[in-house]
This record gives sequence, structure tokens and C-alpha cells, in this order.
Amino acid sequence: MNQKKSDSIQHDLYKSQSLRDLHWVITSASLISDSSQDPHRSEDQDLSLISEQELTEFLVPYSRFRVGQYFEGLVLYWLERIRRLKIVAQNRQLFVENQTVGEIDFLFEDEAGELTHWETAVKYYLHYPAENTTGSHFIGPNAKDNFEKKCRRLLEYQLPLSETHFPEVTRRVAFVKGIIFYNPHLAAPTPLPERMSPAHEKGVWLYCSELDWLKTQYSEAVYQIREKPDWLSPAVREPGIEKLLTFSELKRTLDVHFQKGDRPLMISVLKQTQNDCREIERLFVVAENWPEQT
Repeated sequence: MNQKKSDSIQHDLYKSQSLRDLHWVITSASLISDSSQDPHRSEDQDLSLISEQELTEFLVPYSRFRVGQYFEGLVLYWLERIRRLKIVAQNRQLFVENQTVGEIDFLFEDEAGELTHWETAVKYYLHYPAENTTGSHFIGPNAKDNFEKKCRRLLEYQLPLSETHFPEVTRRVAFVKGIIFYNPHLAAPTPLPERMSPAHEKGVWLYCSELDWLKTQYSEAVYQIREKPDWLSPAVREPGIEKLLTFSELKRTLDVHFQKGDRPLMISVLKQTQNDCREIERLFVVAENWPEQT
């Protein structure tokens, strides 16, 4: 791809949230080793001809609160409208003797005509090296979820469903994207879980009481609290138009938030450029009792 076209695509991506999210879904690193290696996937997917209005309208049924549902909508747009593949089934419930046994996310014919089964997920896990009741060291913001549990569900239960119900399927893929967050005050993991890709995207997590660490690392940064489903691509914001928080404003906001409850918050750390503010770090802030929440 020539530089002029690449610059044009980047300009379009930065002015459209939905295009930035679509680009992230296509090109970001997999969380699971080798599982989402699609031979027809392009790192330089040309999104310059996509109608922003068409994409926005397509995503309306998927753009409510749930991050996973929004992610699925973007995957469907990529498969159906960009790669122009034949979608055989989407969110197809499977039954045995009138009992629901599961659901298939995507069944489609790829560019080579192979019937392919994808299970999709976007997940966020925090590395916690101490022993804890979850049985994992990679735990979701909601501590009921963890990396190993999700992998077992995807690879040992959901993907094998098509072996029985659609034996003509020739490829089965867990298409899983997301971020692993690390606490700068805790030891790095050695080794990673068996199924975790070493190339995964990384962020930082802190207890609310550790927030001053941000001030030492990013003296001139501003901050944005990311609300669902806006958890995918790195934040790009226009200063003066969208409310961005100073460190002191962020700290006050989080103090109030954690006085009322213990729901973790995702935050973008942004740096001012010539024209806008762009994310330089992704962060989760958690309550002092995480992950042993009641």
C-alpha cells in the first residue's frame, strides 16, 4: 500500500470511531496462540472506500451496552461487506432432543470455498500473580471470568459443537481479541498460560490507591473513562469538544466512584498532539478488594 493511500486511510480512521474500531478488530493481535491465524486476513485492510454512514447504520443493532455484541457486529461487517463471504449461519442455536446445547457464532464459506466455523470473543484480563480463589492469574475485571476458563469454553466446548452438527466444516477458529493488563508494582508472569499468545496487546492496571503512579509516568497526560461498548480501539479525541479529565479531576471522579461501589473502570491515558489527543496507554482501575470481591 503506498504511503499517500495509507495516510488517507489513517485520516479517515481517526475521524470515525466505528472505522477505528473496525480496523482494530481486523488488525489487532490475537489473545490466543495460533487460533485466529486466518490465511485470508490482511494486516493492511483497505478501509478507505467504506461509507462511514453505512457502517454506522449497520452497527445500530449491535451498538448498545454489550462490548461482545458490538465486536460481533464489526466481525460480521468485515466478513459480509468487506470480504463479501457467504454467511451460512450467525448466532445459530443448536438443539438436541429439543434442548439447547449451544450456539454457533459464525459459519461461513471463506475465499477458497471452505466452510469455516468461528467463535468470537473480545476479552480483557488483569495479571494477578498472587494465589487467589479464582484459580487463575489472568482474571477478568469481573473476577468470575478468567483466561483459562474462557479458553476451555471456546476450544473444548463451543468449537467442537460444529463437529457434530456441521461435520462438513473444514476450519474451526477461535477469533479472540483483547488486552492483558499488568500491574507495574507486581512481578511479570513466567511463563504465560499455554494458550496465551505472547504477542497480545498490553495495558496497565492499578488499585485506586495506586493512582499517583500515573502522575509520575505521564506528567502532561489527560484521561478519559471508557464506557461500554467503547472498549475497542485506542482513543482519539478532539480537545475542547470532548470532555477530557486532568489527573486531579480523574482522581476525584474515581474516589467518588469507588465510595459507591467496586466496579472496575477502563481508562485511556491520552497525550496532546498538534491536532488532537491520542491514547498512549490503556488502564484498568480496580477497587482495593479486587479480585476477592463479594
